[in-house]
Amino acid sequence: MRKGQNPAKMGLPAYRPKRLGIALLSYIPSQEGYFAQLLDILKYQIASLYASTQEFDLLVFDNGSCPEIHEELRRLQEGGLIHFLFLSPYNLGKTGALNWIFAAMPNELICYADSDVFFRPGWFEQSLDILNVFPNVGFVTAQPCLFDTLDEGGRAHLILENLPGFELHQMEVPAATLEEYVRGVDDGSPNVRDHLLKRWQVVRWSEGGQEAIIGASHMQFLARRETIHNVFPLPVRYGLSHEDDRLFNIRIDQAGLLQLSTRTFYVIHMGNQLDEYAFAEIQHLGLAKILNQPMQGTPSTRSLHPVKQRAFRLISGLSRWSVFRNVTRRLYNFLFEFFAQEK
Repeated sequence: MRKGQNPAKMGLPAYRPKRLGIALLSYIPSQEGYFAQLLDILKYQIASLYASTQEFDLLVFDNGSCPEIHEELRRLQEGGLIHFLFLSPYNLGKTGALNWIFAAMPNELICYADSDVFFRPGWFEQSLDILNVFPNVGFVTAQPCLFDTLDEGGRAHLILENLPGFELHQMEVPAATLEEYVRGVDDGSPNVRDHLLKRWQVVRWSEGGQEAIIGASHMQFLARRETIHNVFPLPVRYGLSHEDDRLFNIRIDQAGLLQLSTRTFYVIHMGNQLDEYAFAEIQHLGLAKILNQPMQGTPSTRSLHPVKQRAFRLISGLSRWSVFRNVTRRLYNFLFEFFAQEK
C-alpha cells in the first residue's frame, strides 16, 4: 500500500547532464606488486581532469577491484570528485565494461580513458577542434599516435585524398616526441621502438591550418555519443586483449569514420609507476591541493538555482548538530503524516 505522495512528484528537477562526459575504467585487484601505486595514479588522474577541464560529468567504472579500493572510490565520490560510480564485483573485461559504460552515458560528447592517463590543459579544446574541423571523424586521441592499429588496413582516411581543402602528407616523427611516448609505454623490452611508426601520415586543412595525425588510440579518446552507439556493443572474448581493442578500430574504419590524434601530447601515459616526470606535472598543476579540497556541491545540487544551493549548504552545516537533525526529522515525519491523511 502506498501512503502519501512521492515528494519527487512535487516539481523536483531531474539532473541535466553536462555536454562532456568522461569515463574512467579502473582495475586494482590488490595494492601490492604491479598494482602498488595504481590508486595514487588514479587519484592524480582525476585531479588532472579538474585542473585541465571546465565542465564535465565524471563516471568511474571499477572492474572488480579489491574492497579497499572500492572504499576509497566511495570516499572520492562523497567528496564530489566522482559523480557517477559503478562498482562491479567481477572483472567484466575491458570491452565488457565499455559496453556498460557507453550504453549508460547520456552526454553529447564522451571521453574515455584508461585509469593511468594524465590530462594536460588544452586536451579537450584541441580534441574538439579536430572533431569539428575534419569531416567524418570517429574519435580523437589527445596524444600523437605512434603505431598503426590497423596494420595498414585502414581505408576511411583515403576519402581525404579527393576532398577539396584537405591535404595529406608524411613527416618524420620528431625525436622528442618518440622519447616522450616511449617513456610512458616502455616495459623494458629492448625492441619497443621497432614497433612504433617512424613517419606520420598527417592531414591538414588548408583554410584553417589545423593538422591531425591519421591514427588514434583507445587508451584515451573523445567521440560523439552517436558515433559510440553505432559501434558498441562489441563482443567480449577476453579480459584484456589487443584483438578486442582492434575490433573497435575496425568497426570505426568500416563505418567510413576517421581516427585522428593531436600532434602534441595533451595526455600522457603514466603506467603503473610514478616517475620524476609525472611528479613534476603533478606539482606544476597543484594536484595534491585538488585532492585534499572537496568539490563544492554534488552533481544534483550544482544543477539547482543558486538560492536553493545556498539553502542546502546552510542546512547541511546545521545538520551536523544532532539536535537539529532530530527536530527536523520529526517535523518532516509529522508533515508527511499530515498531508497523507485522507481529506
